[in-house]
Amino acid sequence: MKKLSTAIIGAAAIGFFLSVTPPVNAQTKLIYNNFTPPTHPITLMAKRWSNEASEASGGKIKFRFPAKSLAPPPRQWSMITSGIADVAMLANFFEGKRLTLPEVATLPFMTSTAEKTSIALWKTYKKFFESANEYKGVKLLSLFVHGGGDLNMLKKEIHQVSDLQNLKIRVSRGMASKEMKAVGAVLVPTPGVKTFEVVSKGIVDGAILPSSDIAKMKMIPYIKYIYTVPGKLYNTPFSILMNQKKWDGLSKDVQAAITSKAGLNISRHAKAWDDGLAEAMPKFKAAGIKYLPASPKLVAEMKAKFASFADDWVKAATKKGVDGRAALSFYRKNAM
Repeated sequence: MKKLSTAIIGAAAIGFFLSVTPPVNAQTKLIYNNFTPPTHPITLMAKRWSNEASEASGGKIKFRFPAKSLAPPPRQWSMITSGIADVAMLANFFEGKRLTLPEVATLPFMTSTAEKTSIALWKTYKKFFESANEYKGVKLLSLFVHGGGDLNMLKKEIHQVSDLQNLKIRVSRGMASKEMKAVGAVLVPTPGVKTFEVVSKGIVDGAILPSSDIAKMKMIPYIKYIYTVPGKLYNTPFSILMNQKKWDGLSKDVQAAITSKAGLNISRHAKAWDDGLAEAMPKFKAAGIKYLPASPKLVAEMKAKFASFADDWVKAATKKGVDGRAALSFYRKNAM
């Protein structure tokens, strides 16, 4: 009887040990929040790099994408810090007061391709911005930008700045709004998901956004002219964030696997925007859209109107203890 009791106790102890000890090959599932449509470049980037990170970890991590966003776009930072999701993409203009330094990427006339410019931003962050600790409270995995903003017009031709005066122009937050205000346009602030509505209904005369999005958002039937400027009108920095506590709880080898596929690797995946533009060009031509370089007069006038924006950023960077002039020069050299 005593032997039987000992055996039962031993079996129970083993059962308890097995119940609380995770299997050697346990997989960590990370919730990756994404609010962009399935074919959007950001979604494509997220799926690609997360699959690469999972493979690099030997299957120790797996990213799960919820069917719907767990928080509206402006609340991605608080969503991550509160642990609602483990990983997310943030459009930096939603945290403009917190994240001053990556705003260098918003400056006009400094975008070549999405891929090259994204790489330049990450390198600039590592060299100049990281020590300022603007991302305190979260784990920053990477930075990237889109293809750069173009002037997309529904009907009206634009040859000089005065042609834009009093026209209703769809803008996003930040630099695009500053620029259109400087040229005398009427601002129509519109989030990306609502852009099709204001364009298709003719609420606006034009829209400032990457021209590749005209195709992705099915706005080709409503656009007649696309004007591009050397280095683009503006850009938007995006951040890939991870919950700090979740990151700290990962094993060193899993952290190393994620790191190996984050950083510059994610920045390189911004090529999805460049690919999107290449795919859109034949569609523009077939639809009769005129894809044109902005006139020298328009470019010169815009450069004069926007000249103070770089100085403003340098001053803001200096307040954060960063050599703004050196950082701006480094970024421009690498981006262009």
